[in-house]
Amino acid sequence: MEESNTLTLKRFIILAVIAVWVVFAMAPLVWLFMSSLKTRLDLFSMPPKFIFKPTLHGYEALFITTYADGTRKVSEIIGTMFNSILIAGMGTILAVALGTMSGYAASRFEFKAKGDFMFFVLSTRMLPAVAVLVSFHIMYARLGLADTRFGMILLYILVNIGLATWIMKGFFDGVPRDLEEVALVNGYSRLWAFRKLVLPMVKGGIAATTGFCFIFAWNEFTFASIITTTRAKTLPVRISAALGKEGLDWAMVAAAGILLIIPIVVLFYLIRKHLLMGMTFGVLGKKE
Repeated sequence: MEESNTLTLKRFIILAVIAVWVVFAMAPLVWLFMSSLKTRLDLFSMPPKFIFKPTLHGYEALFITTYADGTRKVSEIIGTMFNSILIAGMGTILAVALGTMSGYAASRFEFKAKGDFMFFVLSTRMLPAVAVLVSFHIMYARLGLADTRFGMILLYILVNIGLATWIMKGFFDGVPRDLEEVALVNGYSRLWAFRKLVLPMVKGGIAATTGFCFIFAWNEFTFASIITTTRAKTLPVRISAALGKEGLDWAMVAAAGILLIIPIVVLFYLIRKHLLMGMTFGVLGKKE
């Protein structure tokens, strides 16, 4: 009886700690959502208002631009949203595809200066964006890639491919080589073994890598703010210029923040079944 009470107390404490942590982690998102529904007066009230009359002004200002003469026009947010979806989506898909192939090659084959090559691949993620920003800006201007969707997709591939390679190498290291060797002995090609045997076993890794790469590409601001101006402007850049008639429209900024979060939530909801396995598979495979 005493042991049962002890277990119940431990379980209660664990659940209480988890509940506190969830509230702590979710508080900024709740506050952001509440701010998107507030008027300017409610936003700056002291003490802060938790009970207020909600308004959709922030979302309306995000999608509809009202001019001084009273005319209303659909905001450029639609175009920038399309740019963000296209650029982040294509950049993520191609980076993960190339990173998966290079990660498999790094896991299965030995070649000269392999360690130096892998360190070079990893080093592409070490430099802060501001360290190479001027170089990229000059290079893109001379190549005619500035303010183009293709140029931004190429940039996000270059930035994400190193991360994708290292993550996928860890997952491929966790897959026994015996499976491929059996297939090769039975006359199948390495490409067939890669597609039919190995890839299905690292679906979780691909899903997790896709999530990490998409988050970076979707939220990236530094490169996009310098390299793009009009045609290829992304959503974070557009949000940074959310100026209304009375200065910075914080309700619009909060509404845009909610808009930025939605695609991430949808993506991770779709890959939720693979995510936990994908984040632990490489480690578990090595221990075995």
